[in-house]
Amino acid sequence: MMRFLKDDKVLYDIETMRKILNVPKAKLQRELKKHNIEITRYKNLFLYPEMTLFILMEQIVIEKINKP
Repeated sequence: MMRFLKDDKVLYDIETMRKILNVPKAKLQRELKKHNIEITRYKNLFLYPEMTLFILMEQIVIEKINKP
């Protein structure tokens, strides 16, 4: 898992978020497209702020709770 620090911001790459959230990469990419999220590009990686991870965590937990 990779966590990056830039200007006192914690950033995560998509693979790390996928492992933390335990969802397929395609689902994660779809969810990221739905939100207007700040993306930082660093050494050929797309990095997302920590708040993005929390937003997706909340959304996925709610989806799993609502599943019958």
